[in-house]
Amino acid sequence: MSGQSEHDAAFPDHGPIHEKRLEMLVRLIVRDELQRLPADPNPGSGGTTDADPPASGVALTAKRSEDSNQSSSDAEVMCAEDVAAFLDPLPARALWGVGEKTGEVLGRLGIRTVGDLARTPAAVLERVLGEQHARDLLDRARGVDERGVVPYEPPKSVSHEETFDRDLDDERELLREALALSQRVAARLRSDGYRARTITLKIRLANFTTLTRSRTVSASTDLGADVYRVVSELFAALPGARRRVRLLGVAATGLVAAGEEQLALLRGERWGDLERAVDRIERRFGRGSAKPATLLERRTK
Repeated sequence: MSGQSEHDAAFPDHGPIHEKRLEMLVRLIVRDELQRLPADPNPGSGGTTDADPPASGVALTAKRSEDSNQSSSDAEVMCAEDVAAFLDPLPARALWGVGEKTGEVLGRLGIRTVGDLARTPAAVLERVLGEQHARDLLDRARGVDERGVVPYEPPKSVSHEETFDRDLDDERELLREALALSQRVAARLRSDGYRARTITLKIRLANFTTLTRSRTVSASTDLGADVYRVVSELFAALPGARRRVRLLGVAATGLVAAGEEQLALLRGERWGDLERAVDRIERRFGRGSAKPATLLERRTK
């Protein structure tokens, strides 16, 4: 899905459902799914995803606003024969698979819209894009996408990062920020029902050099204390001193479902009980309503 242009995604018919009920169902699906997207997705990472035209001849589309870059739960029901009229005026970059470089190639061929692309001979596109990519784009431009709908895909990572409004060089302040990020990552792991085996620290310096360090732990975890312990050790092992840091990030990968791992030792469970209690407090009173004492000195943003 792309935030560059108005977002359009088509969903297949799921059987003999009354049209009004079907539209209500899609509005709920669209609202929930678009809310999961970041505000500024990578350009060219998406656009139009169309399932095979359903037997009933009904296509469902969802739109994302180009100007506000905000998710919208608007849905539209149309007949399959109207899909071309809907797709043709869209910019070519609205299609899934048309990123910056492909868009430039298409532009040199005079292809500006999805309709222009749909009318381009396959042989012309194959010479500049390759056979498979050309075929995929032509199919999508014509409203055909044979990929199955995947209702849920397990996450591969959970991460949070912070870009500072000023460069930070105080180690204590940086470690407080790392602790806050570790707590957020761990809370997200628990909320989603995962534990992580690998922890990664990401630092971008004032000169835009980016450093990443990772460590795989012996037992998977969903505790902020464990995540922060690894992050602080990775931070201490970085080369140089008095670094001026522009961005700090913490990521958890190697995810496993929480139920797949045995319960941690008693010490870990005590921390787990504490952090789960914090989760309950924050769900009721808002994020930051309960935190480690050291974060009380954290700078305000």
